[in-house]
Amino acid sequence: MASSRSAIIRAAGRLGGFPACRWLSRATPKILMYHRFAAQPAPGFVDRDTFRRQVAYLQRHFRICSLGQVLAELHATGRCATNTAVITVDDGYRDFYEVAWPVLQQSRAPATLFLATHFIDGRIWLWPDALRHILDQSTAIRQVGIPGFEGQQYLQLNDVQRSMLWLRMVDYLLSIPEDDKRDWINRFAARQGVVLAARPKGACQAVSWDQVREMQAGGIEIGAHTRTHPSLGRVDAAALVGEISGSVGDIERETGRRPVSFCYPNGQRADYSEAAKAQVRAAGCLGAVTAFYDSAVIDDLYEIRRFSASENTFQFEKSANGVELMAARWLNTSNHSTGYAG
Repeated sequence: MASSRSAIIRAAGRLGGFPACRWLSRATPKILMYHRFAAQPAPGFVDRDTFRRQVAYLQRHFRICSLGQVLAELHATGRCATNTAVITVDDGYRDFYEVAWPVLQQSRAPATLFLATHFIDGRIWLWPDALRHILDQSTAIRQVGIPGFEGQQYLQLNDVQRSMLWLRMVDYLLSIPEDDKRDWINRFAARQGVVLAARPKGACQAVSWDQVREMQAGGIEIGAHTRTHPSLGRVDAAALVGEISGSVGDIERETGRRPVSFCYPNGQRADYSEAAKAQVRAAGCLGAVTAFYDSAVIDDLYEIRRFSASENTFQFEKSANGVELMAARWLNTSNHSTGYAG
């Protein structure tokens, strides 16, 4: 069913469906969500040439602007210019600076980069990266440690099993309180005999504050994404203040500008709350974005919906041209990630 529906959408796109959806959805800004970039094609990463083509596509068909500009317009008038697109990127990995930033700079295209500030400081690993690193360093697992896997053993762990376990562990860890999540990962690392380096390495590294300041001077908007990347739906009131206002303050201290945009880590409905939204507002932000979509894209500026941009051209064109938005409106459907969304 899904493959036949995709085939229909592809055919409709070639016959003019994409321009039609773009026109029908022209009043709603398309907030596009990116995470990882790579110089060459790699699963889960948008490679340099693909990103260059995507930026060029957006420039042909849309007004590209920062999320902060869209928020300012929406607060002032209740609407923004038609056919507006926003490039947003979560977390603050170094590959944004190395791969995406040069493309944006050459194209003179703005974007909004959301930073988990303790990650940028080098004080933490993002927890899914820590989990993946532990699995990559493991050749065998005798105690998985999650419900449903009691007694499971993997004595010759292969890449397929690592990926399967990572996804299953992420799903489980997203369902438990933040303190329990960190404790679980620490215990798992100890069981596997893996010692995490003090700072993330390789592809898990963050941009530096010097790089952040350079990009901000070149037109990249810097938004807040908490300090330690917790699920804000699973922390107490004190942690909400520290994570939200703390990250906003960290960015202001390091860049000289107070961010006006916020991004909820993981960004599903369970990952934020009315209290979190209120704290984002109290921190001085004009709005916040989620990591899912339905028809209520900008109904509430403190839970703006985003559309997934992907290395897959078909997925990118669906998101950018409003196909998914129109489907949500016509069919009353929504899209929620079933796993980690960054």
